[in-house]
Amino acid sequence: MLVFLIPQCLIAQKTATLIYIDEYKNIAIKEMKRTGIPASITLAQGIIESNSGQSNLSLNFKNHFGIKCKTDWQGETTYQDDDTKQECFRVYPTAARSFIDHSDFLKSRPNYAPLFELDPVDDSAWAYGLKKAGYATAADYPRKLIKVINDFELSQYNFPELATEDSVEANKQVMLKKSDTSTSLKKDTTVSVVITPSQIIAKVDSSVLAKKDTLLQTTDTVQLSNVKGINSAATAVTTAPNVPQGLENEKPVIKKDAVTQVDTLKKLITVASPNYPDVRFRINEVPVVWAKAGSAYLAIANSQNVPLFRLFEYNEIPAADLLEKDQLVFLGPKKKETAKKVHTLKANETLYSISQSEGIQLNYLKQYNSKASDDNLKEGDFLFLFRPFDAPKTKSKILDALQPVSNSASKSIVKPRSNTKTEQAPKDTSNQPTTKPAINNKIDLIKKIKSFIKKKA
Repeated sequence: MLVFLIPQCLIAQKTATLIYIDEYKNIAIKEMKRTGIPASITLAQGIIESNSGQSNLSLNFKNHFGIKCKTDWQGETTYQDDDTKQECFRVYPTAARSFIDHSDFLKSRPNYAPLFELDPVDDSAWAYGLKKAGYATAADYPRKLIKVINDFELSQYNFPELATEDSVEANKQVMLKKSDTSTSLKKDTTVSVVITPSQIIAKVDSSVLAKKDTLLQTTDTVQLSNVKGINSAATAVTTAPNVPQGLENEKPVIKKDAVTQVDTLKKLITVASPNYPDVRFRINEVPVVWAKAGSAYLAIANSQNVPLFRLFEYNEIPAADLLEKDQLVFLGPKKKETAKKVHTLKANETLYSISQSEGIQLNYLKQYNSKASDDNLKEGDFLFLFRPFDAPKTKSKILDALQPVSNSASKSIVKPRSNTKTEQAPKDTSNQPTTKPAINNKIDLIKKIKSFIKKKA
């Protein structure tokens, strides 16, 4: 029973913590703006001190940080057993007041003053600084804070300027630009453009052919016939100048001179380029921008209000001055997993480019796909974007004890002789297969125990 109850308790605890973060992240961000205490530190302390809002102090007295009365407290009090019996703790009317008083408590005490000289987004420095200033007596308190921050990715709340509202507003502007562009295209004459390996064929709308000596200069879309999913029978189309009237059904072939080849190459490059917006957007709920080659990392950091060293950390790259190629630049820490779960490999992809395009940390991507490397990635294969199930490699003594005894264990038991007058010679059973036990493996046993627990519940 313990084998199955312990994981369920852990899942319930994780769920409670996620609910706690979602409920109090906004007040933590507001307090960070007001006092300079990192929101990640405030949330991590609240999770630990209040047991994700499930402790007696937080449920009944709205005290999420276990702050004791001290001599300057004038509000309501309660007495609870802690380091000693019946210690005095503060009582708050709301949880928000507890968060505000926690910020004021750190801000007003002189022993915590050195904390506010630290980098406001350096979680580790704040965690060890709190222990040094005497906030907690537990020796492993800093490690607990850092673990909670990393497990639940609380560092993202230290950057309120990268909030979802900003990204939504930016996406609205992009949609408006797209709608304006599409409206202007509808007013003009449009010609579909497709490039085939063999030749470039011109095909123009019949309404346009009725006009003599009309030079078509506008194009709409470019598609490649050899791209997966495109019908091989698709017709290639481009613009053609001075199409005579009455030749609507003809397919004049344009000569492949140097200029045409250069234009075709430009179109191919345009098609292959990712279609990312020019403003900040989100991948896997993490803010990101699309930056061109030659852009300065410092300029990106300054324009997006992100520390330069964090920019390198978030994108898992060494420090550099300029971007060597067009790429995504994340403005916050990438996630450990994605909702997508599986990535289908495309041509010329690497593990790093996949980690960027999916918004997942590179080291976790390598853990989930331990046998994958840049050398053996093949187009069309799949990569896991979450931790796949691993069967236990070591035997479990509990499961072994529950296993039924096999027939081989009973061979050593001596059977009594028969009382009949004639005894038959024993049969040779050395070559006969032994009968299988009712439950022949641990997986079936686990399934049966699970169904038994569900019926009892």
